[in-house]
Formats: sequence, structure tokens, C-alpha cells
Amino acid sequence: MELDNKTMSQGGRGESVTPEPSPTMVPTSNHRALPAAPSSMERFYVGIVRNLGMPVAERVRHMPVRRHLLDLERSQWWSPQQLRALQEQKLQRLVSHAYEGVPLFRNLWDAHGVQPADIRTLEDVQRLPLLHKQQLRDGFPEETIAADTDRADLVLYSSSGSTGTPFRYVMTRAEKGQRWANLYRCWAWAGLEPGIRFANVMHDHAIGAFQGGWLQGVEQRLMNMVHILSFGIHDERLDDAIETLVEFQPRIIRTFPATIHRLAEAFEQRGIKMPLRSILTSGEVLWPFQRETAERVFQCQVFDTYGGDGMDVAFQCGHCDAYHINVESVILEVVDDQGHPLAPGEEGQIVLTNLNNLAMPFVRYAIEDVGALRGESCPCGRGLPLLDHVTGRSSDQLWLPSGRALLIWFFVALFRKTPGIDAFQVRQTAPEHILFTLVPGEDFGHLPASPDQTRGDSLIDLGEYVGPETVVDYLRQRIDDEQIKGEAAFDIQLVDRIPSGPGGKRRFFIADNID
Repeated sequence: MELDNKTMSQGGRGESVTPEPSPTMVPTSNHRALPAAPSSMERFYVGIVRNLGMPVAERVRHMPVRRHLLDLERSQWWSPQQLRALQEQKLQRLVSHAYEGVPLFRNLWDAHGVQPADIRTLEDVQRLPLLHKQQLRDGFPEETIAADTDRADLVLYSSSGSTGTPFRYVMTRAEKGQRWANLYRCWAWAGLEPGIRFANVMHDHAIGAFQGGWLQGVEQRLMNMVHILSFGIHDERLDDAIETLVEFQPRIIRTFPATIHRLAEAFEQRGIKMPLRSILTSGEVLWPFQRETAERVFQCQVFDTYGGDGMDVAFQCGHCDAYHINVESVILEVVDDQGHPLAPGEEGQIVLTNLNNLAMPFVRYAIEDVGALRGESCPCGRGLPLLDHVTGRSSDQLWLPSGRALLIWFFVALFRKTPGIDAFQVRQTAPEHILFTLVPGEDFGHLPASPDQTRGDSLIDLGEYVGPETVVDYLRQRIDDEQIKGEAAFDIQLVDRIPSGPGGKRRFFIADNID
């Protein structure tokens, strides 16, 4: 059950410090209802997966999850004071470790005259300078990975994020286990636990310990899960995806906001009814019209999540429309342009400190998102504080003359997996013309690595070198065959840099006032 890019669980609620309100159709403040409790048979199967299947997966993947999950199921009911004490303990450990073992932080903090001994409380963290993605990118891996880290134990992540610029970071398998424990806890708020029948309609890898081959198929059967590529929801594969969902009859769907909205429209147009217990969304801003359509068509509540760059930051529990911050694992600040904290309700830039990752620390990381905190507590009774909302992760939607929308995640995955693309931007300059701007790096000219070319001991895998022109032809063919399909003209342009937009943030999907 290695859940490759994001989460799952709760489970033994009997171990919680404070009893949780019943999850059976509890009215929320916005008059929606929480998922019905699993049946006794489902609960029995969940117990088998959690107590037998997960231990096997942990041993196979060397990634502990359950003990962290049990801790998190208890601590979510702690008081704010108890959670603050835990954060400060982890913060002190983190800054000492980062200063002693990570050159980037020692140099940065020395330049600002800050020592680990100066950081004792949550308020003290404001004495540290902000960390920006470019600093991590420039220093990776020599200046950003802790000296005492076993490189063989590292798991490499690569994402384009909201700027379209590839960004690599690592964590150990143990740290990844902590991440998945966070996800399991919060997914359970939406009724999703290991063994509950669900559809994972996402990009890239399916959730699981095995990626590809017959073992993946066996694991998915045991996990009661079906994986559908989100790309297919937005092209001619839509009917096949709908057929798979109707046949599989999931209780829960996990996907992107734009994808669940497209599915809901398609189900409604075809007159197909498939009530769900809940829907989990992540990866982009969930707009009210998307939530309303999905909840109306699938007759359930949508639970949105927020995270980025290896941090699963905040999740909706369903009792209110705000997001619980996973404070056992992250410190979330909302600050102004000078890095000073803003009061709840005031919108500013989000700054994150990952309290669990010591292999490659993130301390006061300006993730380039905008949001606001919420001051009051949630009716659910959890001690976890609230993030009110996030804006700034949304990109302009591009539409082809036929009315078909281009899919952001196709381009994110394509350019992320093509070696040597340091940045990209997709810009619609006219209804029938799109410009793809790429910044080539030193590895540009290699094709993506095939499975038999990957090297487990390498942080970066390169395929065959064919030259820049052939790579451009490869990209052109993929884009036309899988997305544009002859409906618009497009150019691929190689440049030295892509200018940032207002506020210093570079959008990667832009429509230039297209009617």
C-alpha cells in the first residue's frame, strides 16, 4: 500500500482521546451530510486489510505507516495547547538538524544572524528567513540533502507545481510512511479507509505498493480499488471510463476538481445515476460550481484537500467548509509581503515548515500559494486549527474551437517526465493557436527513460539521447495525438527563460483574453 503521490485512513476510533461524533449522515454547517458509516461487512474487510495487508506491505516496502497512523488518530483530538507543545518540540529538533547537516540552511541562517538556539517557540520561527523554491532547486541535491542521510533509502519526487518548473525533492521511506499516515487519517474523515471500494481517477501512478504488472492487479483487487487515468475523462476515452465506474460501483471517488466536474456533467447528460458516499478532490482549486455539480449528481459531499511539494497540509472534515491543518506534521503561516504574520481572515502568502522530513528539510518554505487562516474552531471537536481557504493554484483554462478543454495535468506530466525541461508555459494566443514555451536544461535531448532504463540508485533517470530536435518532434507528436488532435495550430519554442508574472509567480497555463 505504498500510495505514490498522496493518502488514506482513521480506523480504530476507540483509541481516540475524545470520542468522535457519529459519521452517519451528520448535518454540517452548510447543510450537507457526512458519509454513512461502513456496513459491518465492510468494517470487517477494512480490519483485514489494515491488520493483515498493511503489515505485509510495510515489510515489502520498508515503509512504516500503522504506528504513525495510530498516533495521529489520537492526537487529532488533543487540545490546541497539546498540539502546540508537540509542534515546538519537533521544530527545535528540525532547526538543529537542518543547521548542523544541511549546507543551504547553515549558510542562509548564518547570513541572517540566526542560530538554532534562537528558535524555541512557534513565534520564534518568524526570525528565520523565508525559503524559496529556486534556492532548493539550485542547491539540489548537494546543498539540500542532510549529510547523514542514507542515499539508498531516499524516495525521489518530481513535480512541476503551480509554476510549471520541474522541482525535485526527496524523503526517506520512513518519512514517506509518516506522510501516508497523515493521508490515511484525513481520508477517513470522508469515509475512505483501506478496503473500502473506491475509484482513484488521477494521473500517473495508481495507488499501491506495486506499479505495473500482475502484482498491481492483485493488489488493486485486494484493496477494492480501480485506477482510471484522469486524462481519459477529458477525451474520447470518457465512455470507457464511465462504463468502468458503473460496472465497478465505487463507494468513493478520488480525483481532481475539473475531472469530477466533467464526470458529473457526463453522468447527468447520459441520465446515469450512481450515488456515492463521498468524493475527495485535490491538486487544484475546487470552485463552487464544480462542488455543486458533483454533489448534486453523485448525491454526496465533496471533501477537498490542500498540499504541495511532499506536504499534505490541510483537509476538510465535512463539519465545516474550512480545512484542518495537519499541525503534527507541518507549521502553516500566512504572512504579508515582508514575511510578517497576518490575522485570521487576512489573505497572504502561505509559508510551510515540514516537521517530519529531516532528509531534505523545508523550513519556512514560501510555496507560492495565497490563502487565509480561520480563527474559530470546527464543530467536529478536533483540536487541529483551520485554514479558511486557498487561492492562487488555479490556472487559466484553455478551450479548443470545438469546445473541448485542454487538460492541464497532461502537460504537467508530459513536461515533467521529459528530461531537461527546466520550465514550461502553455499560452493560448488566439482561439486556434497555442504556444508552448520550454526552457531546455543540460539534459534536454534525452527521451524519457523506459522502465528497463531506470536505475534504482539514481535520483534522475535519462532515456536515450536523440538530440533536441528529435525531442521537440516527440513532444509535438504526443501533444497533437493526445490533446490537440488537429483542432488548433501550435508552436513549440525553446527560450532561455520565462518571465514571471505579477507578484513574482509564473503561471503555466494562460489564455490571452480569448473570447
